[in-house]
Amino acid sequence: MKLITQGRITGLPHVVELRYSRLADSFYVLAGKADSDWVLNAVQAKNAKLILNGFQYQVAAEKSSQEERDRSYQTFVSKYGSRIVKEWYSPSAVCLKLTPKGPVLPEVAVKGEGEAEIDYETWKLTNRDYYRGVAEAFDSASEEYDFTISHNFINTWIRRRSINALLRLAKPEDVSVEIGCGTGTEAILIAPHVSRIIATDISDKMLQILRLKVRAKGLEARVVPVKAGASEISIVSRLVNNGQVDLAYSFNGALNCEPQLKRFVTDLAALLKKGAYFVCSIRNTFCLSEALSHALVLQFGKMTPRKKQPIMVSVGGKDIPSIYYSPHNFAQFFSPDFTLQRQIALPGILPPAYLNDYYLKVRDRIAILERLEPLLSERFPLNSLGDQTLFVFQRK
Repeated sequence: MKLITQGRITGLPHVVELRYSRLADSFYVLAGKADSDWVLNAVQAKNAKLILNGFQYQVAAEKSSQEERDRSYQTFVSKYGSRIVKEWYSPSAVCLKLTPKGPVLPEVAVKGEGEAEIDYETWKLTNRDYYRGVAEAFDSASEEYDFTISHNFINTWIRRRSINALLRLAKPEDVSVEIGCGTGTEAILIAPHVSRIIATDISDKMLQILRLKVRAKGLEARVVPVKAGASEISIVSRLVNNGQVDLAYSFNGALNCEPQLKRFVTDLAALLKKGAYFVCSIRNTFCLSEALSHALVLQFGKMTPRKKQPIMVSVGGKDIPSIYYSPHNFAQFFSPDFTLQRQIALPGILPPAYLNDYYLKVRDRIAILERLEPLLSERFPLNSLGDQTLFVFQRK
């Protein structure tokens, strides 16, 4: 099951996956450590959210009685085996009793990138405001967003590579802007290396989580959350001295969800100082490792799923249209005002993030790919054939 508690200090959503037993009307979970955050959060708040088998429950949380703990422990042994229980839980493990209260609701399922259930024509019938649809999708993803990204090896690899490319250019005195900051993980990591970050996003709930992180980290002077879509980036000029910034970035395909890309580029050029850098990543119309991965298991019909644009993608519990680009076509939008300095496949050899679970099953046997990736992903033609492409543009 997934258990979602609220951080007793930060107020941030805290998501964990737990083994469980069910006795009578309550669920029971064991914790090997009494000071685990999720235990302390649940006990202090006396409530939590539980997600299991497509349903979500609001539950009252309390420490179980000794008799309930003993019964639950024996149920764990029967259900999961004595070896796992001995390895993860001691006989003195803390046991929480989670009792449902109120109605049981269908889960707003967090789907993977390739799991859209509707096509573009169907989506258009009920969605007239694209930006509202995008904002609602990312709102729905916000609570579990950090958990989902951090538990995906490929996603964390992409994030690390992107941030490292940016930090090569960042200076301590830089005032920077992030387009599509999400819950602000990148902004929090980059903030110590620059003077200030104006972190923009279209999702209210993503920004709420970022504000909690900023407060918890004491970064109010360094990270300023602002609600704005990419095409509204010009409003940042009112928040900085002389109306311009030294550095800008946008990671993980936020610009694939911006239909007014020409307007964005024009406004970004006005916002950036001459010689300033813009580092961004977008999703490609063709991914070589995706095509090869599906070919290896004889799924030839899935080799080029990005051919037709826009493509429907799943974000949180909703499907939204997203526009993927070939690296060449995307770079052309920037050519009047920017010079392309670097182009890197993200990743070039490793599979896309939605195939992460399959990759982990064979990772030990093909670990050499991770050593080759940094050596080859910036070389032509591989640098145009990744799941995403990372660009480093410089303002003319």
